[in-house]
Amino acid sequence: MFKALRRLHGQNLESRGLHDITEAFQSFVTRARFFSIGKLRRTWSHSAAEFMKYRRLLPMLLADGEAFDGGETDDFDASIAFQHTSRDDRKIVVSNISPRVTQSQLQSFFSQYGKITSCILPREEKKTSVFGTLPKHSKNCGTATITFKKAEHAERAKNASSEELKFYDQVMVVSAYVSKKRGGKGLVLSDDFSREETPLSRASSTQSLASGSAAEQVFQLNAIPDRVLRRVISFLPVHETVRVERVNKKWMEESIKSWELVNRLVLARETRFNKQRPMRTSHLKTILTRAGQHLRSFDLSGIVHLFDDRRSLKVIATCCPNLVELDISGTHAHAEALEELGESLTKLESLSYRGMATTGDKAFYFLLKNCGHSLKFVDLRNAKRMHGRAFKLFGSQLEGLYLDGSSKVDELAFEDLCTSCGGLKELRLNECYRITDENLSMIARRMADLSILTLCGDGFKYLTAAGLIHISHMHNITELALDYNTLVNDELLISISAGLPNLSSLSLANAGDDSSITSVGVAAIKNLHELTQLDISSLAAVNSSVMAELAVLVKLEIVQLRNCTYLGDDGVRVMLKMPNLRHVDLSGSMLVSNDSIQEFIKAFPNGPKLPPTTLVVGGTAADASKLSVRGSRVVVDFSDYSTIVTMQTSQSSGGNSSKLAIGGSLSDNSDGESEDNDFEALTAQRSFYIDAVCGEEESPITDDGKLAEWAEKEARSLGLLID
Repeated sequence: MFKALRRLHGQNLESRGLHDITEAFQSFVTRARFFSIGKLRRTWSHSAAEFMKYRRLLPMLLADGEAFDGGETDDFDASIAFQHTSRDDRKIVVSNISPRVTQSQLQSFFSQYGKITSCILPREEKKTSVFGTLPKHSKNCGTATITFKKAEHAERAKNASSEELKFYDQVMVVSAYVSKKRGGKGLVLSDDFSREETPLSRASSTQSLASGSAAEQVFQLNAIPDRVLRRVISFLPVHETVRVERVNKKWMEESIKSWELVNRLVLARETRFNKQRPMRTSHLKTILTRAGQHLRSFDLSGIVHLFDDRRSLKVIATCCPNLVELDISGTHAHAEALEELGESLTKLESLSYRGMATTGDKAFYFLLKNCGHSLKFVDLRNAKRMHGRAFKLFGSQLEGLYLDGSSKVDELAFEDLCTSCGGLKELRLNECYRITDENLSMIARRMADLSILTLCGDGFKYLTAAGLIHISHMHNITELALDYNTLVNDELLISISAGLPNLSSLSLANAGDDSSITSVGVAAIKNLHELTQLDISSLAAVNSSVMAELAVLVKLEIVQLRNCTYLGDDGVRVMLKMPNLRHVDLSGSMLVSNDSIQEFIKAFPNGPKLPPTTLVVGGTAADASKLSVRGSRVVVDFSDYSTIVTMQTSQSSGGNSSKLAIGGSLSDNSDGESEDNDFEALTAQRSFYIDAVCGEEESPITDDGKLAEWAEKEARSLGLLID
């Protein structure tokens, strides 16, 4: 009999406990009933303990109880239940305990009802004193568990009156102890069994998941329809979905089927994988063998991993034949593995391989060799060693290409791009410093459908201001970004305003310098009547009169005016004529005061279904205590974003070059000390002026008009105003 039990246990382990062994075990029980099931307790078989512990087959032992009498069965489970029940009867839970009560005091207080074997009074986490010489202190949590030697002593404590339970002027509450460890049929498992469970052990049956006794159970998990269970499992984290398979056969089947509902997988959302527990190739294989054939989008970026360079991409190539979007940023691999990946993914349309600063042209060539002609979107940002020899592999279907930070892409690569990708609609060339005037001219002639172009950066050695004029010939451009581009001048702005009638987004933050961009060039932007987003931060030419010229742009929704030091209250009042504003950033514009800000707030009253309008006033002369936003939909943000002086290449991932914008131009900052000094000087000037205008300290000048004249004079002496 026991040999049969051992064989049964071996088969169960081989199948990981997922097979239905009802008939086999029932046959064993039928044979064992003629001897005594109680022998299971004395042999202490591991299989029997597993069966009892997980309650998978426990109902079979207790079903049809009339077939067994008490003497015949010597019920092992009943003994467990009896022992645990008797132990619970001796316990009480005491709540509403005064924080001053200690564990020994509480035990001494309740010893009047009988002998106590255990008193547990948890305490809160100890706090370190501010002064190192003082002792640490903590208080109890207010709830304790007390175990008496006899059940009648516990009953005596439960029946005590409120006057008897008064301790430290606080009436304690005594209630019965209820165990949270229950079996499938209302049986309570002992503490020994609960300690044996590990986070990765096989889970209990669906009955065990529904805690509580049979009388307390209102809803059985077995009653959940398969489709509903499948849908619920599909929303679980990846590792939990895999662990659900260990519950039982039904849950395993529904867990496997739930992957059919998952067509997009972003592993960066899986918080289980971190520096202490990085993802490995075995984890990746476990996930993709289940989900791979159903996935259409797979994002592998942003996770901490220890992948095998060859095997990880081979797993993706083998398990995910239907991928349309793939992001493998941060995964270093050999050229052969990348080639195999490109060969297998015949349906791929979107590919991201960002931040590969040490990956050369050979790897990119093998990656795009077989799939490049069918790609519609490619993200190769911060490929520092890529020269662009693989661009000839792109086809006419390519619509979007991100090359931000790929500073070694040369003019031959841009020529190949213009030859093979005439249908390109979005091109981001931030910090692609090897582009030439001829390349830009060819882009304007060959890419007639181009609608988004970014050319940010201050190191374009082979590009001139005259070559930049070719942008005005790209008549379908709707979004243009030239941040930090020192080649921008009035002539370009006038040409853009005349040649790009469909432009809806224009960004010129920190572009040009004080002499190349004047009020004439900025005022020419008023001809772009379709503009909804405008960023003219840190341009010295921006003042109140220029903003009056731009007041005709009634479609503007987002306006960035950071560090516009010559913009005053009149310029803010002009924006009251723009009814569609949703976000205005005035941080660092030091001449803006409470007067214009309060008028702006009142100009946008609250109303049904009206979206909020955000106004950023950090670093201005605004006083938060004197502003009122009652009845307005304006949300005032006092954050100061003007201190963000490094070029924000939103497409880059951790560039190490630092640039400081001073007076609208850029200067290299290899010395961190000089950067700190410049920043401190700028902060000192700003705080000096704001204190002069809005200071609460006593001043010998009491007249407001004279105070304004004095502040203006000091601003001119600091170089903040020009006559």
